Order: sequence, then structure tokens, then C-alpha cells
Amino acid sequence: MARFIGLSGGRIDHSHHFNNAHRALVDTLAFEDAVIAALEMTRSDDTLMVVTSDHSHVFAFGGYPKRGNPIFGVDDKPSDVDNMPYTTLLYANGPGYNHNFPSGRENLTSVNTEDKNFIQQSAVPRRWDSHGGEDVPVYAHGPMAHLFRGVFEQTYVPHALAFASCIGPQRDDCERRRQSYHRQLIECPSPHIVEEHAYSAANCETSRWYIVITYCLSLLLMKYKRT
Repeated sequence: MARFIGLSGGRIDHSHHFNNAHRALVDTLAFEDAVIAALEMTRSDDTLMVVTSDHSHVFAFGGYPKRGNPIFGVDDKPSDVDNMPYTTLLYANGPGYNHNFPSGRENLTSVNTEDKNFIQQSAVPRRWDSHGGEDVPVYAHGPMAHLFRGVFEQTYVPHALAFASCIGPQRDDCERRRQSYHRQLIECPSPHIVEEHAYSAANCETSRWYIVITYCLSLLLMKYKRT
């Protein structure tokens, strides 16, 4: 029987909406701890774990700070337009826009940008920052993790999860494949489970020779096509 456990890092989203990069990162690290705990509590041979996001934010890494520069700090060189410092982390829109400065933005020279309550600067004023439109990564670990490769539509993810778990429209076909795979294990087990099952050595040898012969024929066919 398949079981699902869903874990959401929703506070990451809330912090980005407030242009608060510090808290967004802290909550991301907390989410990482949750993933590590889940990996330690489960087995990779029978548990599929998928980590992804349903959207991004208009959040950017700007400038050319040197290696080792604090991620919440300002770039090493000020802007070549207004000669004022700017943070490495910026937002395209959100509450970080400030109307109260004649120059168009706040001079951060004496501001502690690494404070947890610091609001990053944004280019366009909004009460909340908006979601972004770029693709987001999908990380998978465990059985059927190969289903989550390449670029695909967001709606593909739940269908792939259902397929991997043998539930939904393809449940019957999935169960047939599972039983067929189980029979192969019994008939031709790997060396470490030979003692656990009785099997026909003749059938196994026949199957193995069939695979070898098929492979050789495919190589010959490829060579023939090249010539």
C-alpha cells in the first residue's frame, strides 16, 4: 500500500513576499533539515522522495561580489550610476521600494543589511513581491527517481508520483509489472538472495544466454548499418 507524506516550506514563500531575504534563507535551511530527517527515517530502496517548488520569486543575485563576500552584504563596488552601494540580493518588486529618497533609493552605506529584519531593495513598489516565471528544479531520490528528469510541465509531477506508487489510472498495469519483476527475482535471483528462493538453474541460464545473444545481434546489426 502506497502512503504519501507532504511537507511544505510555506514560510519561505512568505518571507520572499516581504522582500526579507534573511528569513527566506533561514526557513530554507529549516526545510533542508526536514529533508535530511526524512532521509534518515526512511529507506532509499522503498521510499521515493521528491523536493520541488510550485513557483519562483522575482528574486535576483546582482553585481559581481568577490568570493567570500557576505550573501546579505553589499557588492564590493558601488553602482556606476549613482555611486551608492547595493545589496547582492535584490527583488524586482515588493515593499522594499522606498519613495522617501530624492536620489531614488536609500544609501546603504551605514545600514546593517545583514540584520534579520532588513528588507531588500526592490525596483518597483508593491505591497507584496510577485511570483517569478522561470522553471524551478525538481530533485528526486529513491525508486522511480528517473521519472523526474529533464524539462516537463508542472502537472506532470503528481501523475509521475501516482505512477511510481502504483495508484490511479495505471494501477493495474503497474501491479502486473511489479509481479513480473518479482517472478524474475525468484527465478533468477542475484547471488546474495540465492539461498532465500528455490529456482530453476536451467531457466536462469537460458534467460541469461538469451540476453547475451540479443545484445550481440544488436551490435552486429549496428555495425552492418554503419557499413
